[in-house]
Amino acid sequence: MAATRRTADVLSAALGLRRAARHAARGTTGTDAVLAALSGVIDHDFASLARWDPLRRRHVTLAGTYPDAATAYIEHRLHDDPAFAAIRRSPDGVRWWREVPEPERRVSPGIREALGPLGVRGGLAQCLFAADGRYVGVLNVSTTRARREPDALRAVMALLGESLGALADPLTAARPPGAPDGGACAVVLPPERDADPVPVSGPPLPGLASADAPLTRLVRQVAAGRPLPAAVLVPYQRRLLELRVARQGSALHAVCRPVARPAALSARETEVLAELTRGRTNREIADRLSVGVRTVATHIEHILAKLGVPNRAAAAARAAAWGLEPAP
Repeated sequence: MAATRRTADVLSAALGLRRAARHAARGTTGTDAVLAALSGVIDHDFASLARWDPLRRRHVTLAGTYPDAATAYIEHRLHDDPAFAAIRRSPDGVRWWREVPEPERRVSPGIREALGPLGVRGGLAQCLFAADGRYVGVLNVSTTRARREPDALRAVMALLGESLGALADPLTAARPPGAPDGGACAVVLPPERDADPVPVSGPPLPGLASADAPLTRLVRQVAAGRPLPAAVLVPYQRRLLELRVARQGSALHAVCRPVARPAALSARETEVLAELTRGRTNREIADRLSVGVRTVATHIEHILAKLGVPNRAAAAARAAAWGLEPAP
């Protein structure tokens, strides 16, 4: 009966932890509240939630209770630790420290230099991933007392990985609610404007492959012109792409994915509509898209009919509300 009661308590506490993680991801509460809620799920002496910075190739602590030396190890050395490699290989991303194979334990500087001096005897590490598969951070939990956790706890922590990953992901707030992530690529733009984007997930589109590529320039324009995180739609190479942009430190993070064109618009009609958001004339649009002025006028007639709006100003307002932008 006690084991059943404790499992029920763990599940109840897990719901509280998920709520805390979601509130923290939205910015309505601090990350410290997540660690406070974590104590109801798994008893611990030390805990840390850290975000992965792919540009600096290090973790950045969002909230933690480890001493300074252990925190420095997590931030600067964990990703190179052989024991961490064993954790990354876990199918669900969760690994009790006691499950790390003995060869990796013997050579692990983390166990020897960071956890050992603290008297750590148990705990877990959990790799966190974004919905599109990017590695975004890690949760570390340690206890100085040997104890047997309920069998349900591992499954509970695996299920909480999505919420904790969303908290660690700097792009979470830029993602429209319910938006799928199929076919997405992600890059990090260094602060130096002449530096090429650094791919972190998926093959980058040609428009995001270099410092002067069109989509790279658009990401920087978005960052310079509006509060971040932000999401825009851009017609590019006959596809409509969604760009989600967020800032982490001095770098910009961007996820790009193809999306369906709204209102049954054709590829060319979407391009013309994007140009209307800039208030351009038919002649200016024709010159930019290398088509005839009469062709532009015909496209605008079709756009007004499909959107059910009376004039080009109303069409432009509708497109601006969607976040539609012309390609640079």
